[in-house]
Amino acid sequence: SMDPDGGLKRWRRDDSGAFRAEDLAMLAAAARALWAQLALADLDGDGTLDLIASGPWGWDAFTGGGLQLAADKPPTGGSLTWAAPVLLEPASGPALVALAGGPPLVWPPGPGRGAFVGLSPTGMADASRAMRSNASGIGTSIALRVGSHWGVASNLRPRSGPGQDLQPLSLGIGTASQADFAAIDWSDGVFQSELALAPGAVHRIVETQRQLSSCPVLFAWNGSAYAFVTDLLGVGGLGYAVGPGEYAPPRPWEHLLLPENSAKPRDGRYQVKLTEPMEEAAYLDSARLVAWDLPPGWQMVLDERMGISEPEPTGAARFYRREILPSQVLNQDGKDVTSALIRADGEAADPGPLDRRFIGRLAGEQVISVSFAEPLDRRPGEPLLVADGWVEYPYSQTSFAAWQAGASYDAPSLEARGADGVWRPVLTQFGYPAGMPRRMSVPLSSLPPGTDALRLHSNLEIYWDRISVAYSEDLPEVKRLDLPPVAARLAQTGFPKRLTFPQARPGYDYGTRTPFGDARAMAGFYTRLGRVDNLVAETDDALAIIGPGEEIHLEFDAPAEPPPGWTRRLVLESRGWTKDMDLYTKDGETLAPIPETGRDSAWPQAQHAAYNNRWRDGR
Repeated sequence: SMDPDGGLKRWRRDDSGAFRAEDLAMLAAAARALWAQLALADLDGDGTLDLIASGPWGWDAFTGGGLQLAADKPPTGGSLTWAAPVLLEPASGPALVALAGGPPLVWPPGPGRGAFVGLSPTGMADASRAMRSNASGIGTSIALRVGSHWGVASNLRPRSGPGQDLQPLSLGIGTASQADFAAIDWSDGVFQSELALAPGAVHRIVETQRQLSSCPVLFAWNGSAYAFVTDLLGVGGLGYAVGPGEYAPPRPWEHLLLPENSAKPRDGRYQVKLTEPMEEAAYLDSARLVAWDLPPGWQMVLDERMGISEPEPTGAARFYRREILPSQVLNQDGKDVTSALIRADGEAADPGPLDRRFIGRLAGEQVISVSFAEPLDRRPGEPLLVADGWVEYPYSQTSFAAWQAGASYDAPSLEARGADGVWRPVLTQFGYPAGMPRRMSVPLSSLPPGTDALRLHSNLEIYWDRISVAYSEDLPEVKRLDLPPVAARLAQTGFPKRLTFPQARPGYDYGTRTPFGDARAMAGFYTRLGRVDNLVAETDDALAIIGPGEEIHLEFDAPAEPPPGWTRRLVLESRGWTKDMDLYTKDGETLAPIPETGRDSAWPQAQHAAYNNRWRDGR
């Protein structure tokens, strides 16, 4: 700041958090000037912003420590009416441009400067599906790393005078041949890094369109490699904002039916990995594997989905031997999409145009009309809607923005066409597949007589991959084998490569991992590395906590194979929570408050003290 007497002051926080002023320099010429303004720019190329004070008298430049770098007055005894640093030659760093009643005055870069890197951030990406930061990059902060030195600049107005320019940022790197990397914080909370930036040019940095968070990602040993299965515990998200001061309640459990043949024993054990390749934390309370051995001709599905309204999911196993596939499926435009919905192959029905304002929302409504060759009430058993698919989740800030705009997110509802040809509502916003590709089901207990068609409608970005109706029956012969974990280890294993297939279908390659990723860690005490058996064996609020780049490796003893002709299906029953670092997620900057279900606190507190003592903060 500058006071009326021409005193320049620097303000810093003291130990109490209050700002205190320190005298930086005294400009006698600035006293009682008609106007004065301050600006920040790296003038000497050392990567640290310098202070420029200008006014009618001319200009003066100082380092952050108060050392004067340069000064000058307007020629011919005139007075300045405006002055600002301007990047005319990216290789040389900023010049100073001023007005004094005639043509612009230019003080070009002088000798002795270091090399400069120019940076021009933009939130606009040609291939972006959902741009989240503004196209001008305003509000972006960049930290440039050169050896052990950080240079920091922000794409906010760098001077106290009027106006906002769109100049590139310019930071010096001294005598280095390049900047090691730039750490970029976008205005929407995305963190991104760019490596090996050469001096002498302006680097246009486009916001990387990536998934900040979803929920932990599951891999399983499939006989030859740890392969991607899906994500887990998306239903247990903490602090998800849906309106001002309103947050969706988490459901701290999920039962996941593993796809057939996705997990096979290795050295006598089923082995799975719960990983965090995104900017979030996972709190795992317990995990166990359940092996269901089914007699010939029988299949199973779970009463599982992201539950929005009744009927609430129970996670229970449902067994069936009869299933009806659609005879015809039409979308909202009357287009036949039957071939896309009769097999789970990763090629889903097109949901329609997206609402470019909000992630995970359609511009209109997706309507799927599913016809069957026979009425659904002709077969014994309780009918179930069985569906495979995946969903594009909105973030807290997206959901909040939609609330501000009066744009709702409407989960799927279901209508049924009875024998009289009349469509009637059956289920209202009953839910959807809870994240990455998976199978869900919902009971159809109130169908009109003679129902021969079902109609799904929603404005969520859901990719329906397969739809059928199965008939649940009791199966006394089924064999259930509960498999508690016999080994659980927490490790830092890096970031599996994210794969994005058509229709926003996600995947991950565990075999291709990087030790570091564009992800920050919430501040807090994470679980120490090593064995964590005590934390995940029982549902007791003693939590194993992992952050970005970490995993929990779980092993379960594989029982003897079922009899010939029988089928084994595996269900991972997990308890826990997740939380992301979205700008609007409640307490998204810290692990605390640690979630709990209200059980006796003595045991989990003792376990947390023994295990959760590894501090992480930042990147």
